[in-house]
Amino acid sequence: MHGVLTEIVLVMAVAVAAALVLRRLQVPPVVGFILAGVAIGPAGLGLVQDREKIELVAEIGVMLLLFMVGLKISLRDLWRMRATVLGGGALQYGVTATAVAGIAFGFGLPWPEAVAWGLAVGLSSTALVIWLLEDRGETSSPVGRTAIGVLLFQDLAVIPVMLALPLLAGRGGSARDVAFVAAESVAVVVGVIVAARFIVPWMYARIVATRSRELFTLSVVLIGLGTAVLLGEFGISMALGAFIAGMVISESEYVAQIVADMTPFRDVFNSLFFVSIGMLLDLDLWLERPALLFALLAVVIVGKAVIAALSVLPAVRSLGTAVASGLALAQIGELAVVVAAEAARLGLTGTASSSLFLGVAVPTVVATPFVLRAATPVSRWIERLRPGKSPVVQSDQDTSLAGHVIVVGYGVNGRNVARSLTALDVPHVVIDLNGAVVREVVGAGGRAVFGDATREAVLKAAGVAGARAVIVAVPDASATRQVVATARRLTPAVTILARTRYVREVEPLERLGADQVIPEEFETSIELTARVLRLYGASEATVRREEAVLRAEHYGALRGIGTHDEDLTLEMLRELADLERLEIAHGSRADGCSLRELAVREQTGATVVALDRADDVQPNPPADLELRSGDVLLVYGTGDQLAAVGRLLSGAGAEDADPHDNGPDSKSR
Repeated sequence: MHGVLTEIVLVMAVAVAAALVLRRLQVPPVVGFILAGVAIGPAGLGLVQDREKIELVAEIGVMLLLFMVGLKISLRDLWRMRATVLGGGALQYGVTATAVAGIAFGFGLPWPEAVAWGLAVGLSSTALVIWLLEDRGETSSPVGRTAIGVLLFQDLAVIPVMLALPLLAGRGGSARDVAFVAAESVAVVVGVIVAARFIVPWMYARIVATRSRELFTLSVVLIGLGTAVLLGEFGISMALGAFIAGMVISESEYVAQIVADMTPFRDVFNSLFFVSIGMLLDLDLWLERPALLFALLAVVIVGKAVIAALSVLPAVRSLGTAVASGLALAQIGELAVVVAAEAARLGLTGTASSSLFLGVAVPTVVATPFVLRAATPVSRWIERLRPGKSPVVQSDQDTSLAGHVIVVGYGVNGRNVARSLTALDVPHVVIDLNGAVVREVVGAGGRAVFGDATREAVLKAAGVAGARAVIVAVPDASATRQVVATARRLTPAVTILARTRYVREVEPLERLGADQVIPEEFETSIELTARVLRLYGASEATVRREEAVLRAEHYGALRGIGTHDEDLTLEMLRELADLERLEIAHGSRADGCSLRELAVREQTGATVVALDRADDVQPNPPADLELRSGDVLLVYGTGDQLAAVGRLLSGAGAEDADPHDNGPDSKSR
């Protein structure tokens, strides 16, 4: 036990050092973890001998990663992804496996071995791709959902694949037995989902009632790993079991706390997983046959990317999304290593071909962060080369639209913006890649364009040339950058407002041409501040003032200006206090006296900005102007100050307005 712990500590120390060094070179940490595995494994210094036990710990990291992903994808989301999972996933895996098997058979391998290699190479890395998407904040983007959908199918496909290997080796039962086990596995998965939907809410209600954080965290680990182990007993991938557990819990009101509790565990264990992957690489093989391995590496990455892109294209209906998704899936994954190991155990594959497989598989994993980083520019380049225009379906609309607003994305943010624009009779056009959304908008009498807003043809179809503003409200950070850049290039004068998740994305979007960028994490912090202030009895004017100061400091810092910049002055004044119309009552002290005699400023702290007499508005009225009943004063002040003026004008008398009380906020003015 002491030896295993020593090796784990050594692995973590080398991984941290490698990640730190490579991070300074702008290289993703996952590459550092893999290279650390190469350095301390059998191909390197040989410091770690018990790789199997480290793999056991690493497998927990994979399960926790899939559990966390499941927390972000509900059963309803999975149902909406069915075309990608069942259609794109099946096509990708089937075509890739068939192509690899055909090539291997053509090079002289026996057909059972060729099929085994096809089944292995067709599998991509669920753990790596999802971790990278998480790091980029793109798990909810079209590319992220497409890649995850295909990966889920691959995880499901491992069940019949593992059952089919003994048949290929001539050691298993009949095809009927395999079909029966596969049907049993599906029944187990469905049964677990149905049971968990009833058991989990009941259990959490009682655990939360104990107010024990330790019990809560322990129960989360129990559900995630327990479900994984349960499904593992039926021959189902334990990683898939963890994903299902997270997906069931995703609709719980406790999901935010669960994510917070599990993230540190996931990161620690998952780093060990990638170190263990690095230990598989045989450096001697690369020194002996570099040309062959480089050729195979290129064929695998390009081939898998092309096949995956073509497979998901009918489901996503966007060439850019399909290409980026294909590049995300262009590696040989961890489950492929499991399939290859089982094939070797059954005698299906030889030692030479197994070494060659691992020699290619590990570098594809190392290359994935760089390939995924290049996915966006490559997909945009291919889009530009594509002849013709993208398919666009739009409502019956006036092609001469001008002065309208284009709303890109019809999720929660886009829907709320569109609702407000409709209420104010502001003409607007919605752009979305979801056909059901387009039909919904058109059915309600609105204007909508189906298509990918990163493409010029789609923005032109929405009338971007005559638009007054473009609201970019899509969750994909990469797509947001593309839409902003394209809209600015097409229409230099249009106002572009973009929504983003993180503050760090504000400056890049502004450089691309966004006029205003609203980061969700910062606006959430302002709302939290406002609610705390209200909890402690602060007036609305005080709350608005603090919100204005925070926004001015933050957005001013991003633009390189101070909080007293002239462009912010008017906005600050609106936030600091209110402007209210107050009528002079008959018989009040104000009736028949001048503004100088009334001394509004001295008695209340408020300021008279204008006077409205019979619809004749006089801004900044003279001090000697005689006031009459029925006159309406436009008064600027805080809530308390305006209340004092109201009493003064309504006949309450000066005695109710303390001449020395300028309100709690007057000093700040």
